[in-house]
Amino acid sequence: MPQLTISALAWTLQDAAILAYAQGAGAQLARGGGARGAIVAPAGLRLDAPELLAGPRLGPGRRFFSFGNQEAPPDIDALAPVLDCLIEQSGTGFMAASFAAPARGRGVYQGHLFQDGRLVVNLHHALRAALCGRVAVVPHETVAAGAGAIRRKLAACKEQGVALALLDAVDMHQCAAIAEAVAPQALSGGPAWLCPAWPGAPAPESEPPRGPLAILSGALDRQTLFQLGTARHARPFLQLDLTTPDPVAHALAWARAQGGRAVIIASSAAPGSLRPGAPAAAILADIAAGLADAGVRRFVITGNDTASAILDRLEVRHLEAGAATAGLRWLAGGKYYFLLKPGGFGGRDLLADEIEPQIRLNATAE
Repeated sequence: MPQLTISALAWTLQDAAILAYAQGAGAQLARGGGARGAIVAPAGLRLDAPELLAGPRLGPGRRFFSFGNQEAPPDIDALAPVLDCLIEQSGTGFMAASFAAPARGRGVYQGHLFQDGRLVVNLHHALRAALCGRVAVVPHETVAAGAGAIRRKLAACKEQGVALALLDAVDMHQCAAIAEAVAPQALSGGPAWLCPAWPGAPAPESEPPRGPLAILSGALDRQTLFQLGTARHARPFLQLDLTTPDPVAHALAWARAQGGRAVIIASSAAPGSLRPGAPAAAILADIAAGLADAGVRRFVITGNDTASAILDRLEVRHLEAGAATAGLRWLAGGKYYFLLKPGGFGGRDLLADEIEPQIRLNATAE
């Protein structure tokens, strides 16, 4: 009997990057569409229902929709039409999903979403109001009972005409039980930990790419701002002033003066320091194009808007996951390599010295 394929869709580029890391080297990522088995990421800022309807219809097999891999909880009003569209296209009219991401401090208990211990939203009520079909909760006591109990509850939900089964989870042990129970479902969704394993073995791990490196940051989340604060003391650092007449020319001239060292160019700033309406992502994309013309081939990018703009500017539509670095994977596209850092991701020194391999002294030298 032929093995069913698994098709994955990602709500944002950064959701796709986390999913590519989870699936391993060789995972294929296509912006706006792709072959079966690829990770389909949005052509723009995030996947929406019109893009799903305009794209290729996926054939028989399991489908996974990845969302919620970043620090901020998903925007339910924006997410709901996509969920409706996927459920309608699924052929079964049913989806199992979890919003929990314990590694990011996000748990779901009795249908309520908590972030770092604080109640964010009653997911059950919010989704019930936003979706066309019925929404049911697979509660904490069922999830705690293990994969068998979860499977029985999902089967009951299907029989009762439920469109979306919302799964509680507060720790990774419960997440593991959910992943086991949900794996055979035709349609499931949530953070990357929930994605079924791809058939076959991943490609062998490779060495990280080498060559000139630029870190371009447009993200505004607290963790990225903290990482930039640490990195400005470790690498050449330029805080973009978007009020200058030509910030692109200024940034490129500054980068040339750094003598080939890896540089950080950031529009990221605390909310009170931002200039309303400034086209930061477009400016960073033009800077990326100038750096590419100067020979830069590796880009670390923070911010979903920034990543989308830069890939558009460099005309990159297809990417392949390669070497793992600092909890992400280098994504090869055309002549370039990218690390796309989600909001809230990584430790303090991620942008300072975790991107490049560490130089270790041997015992004799020490």
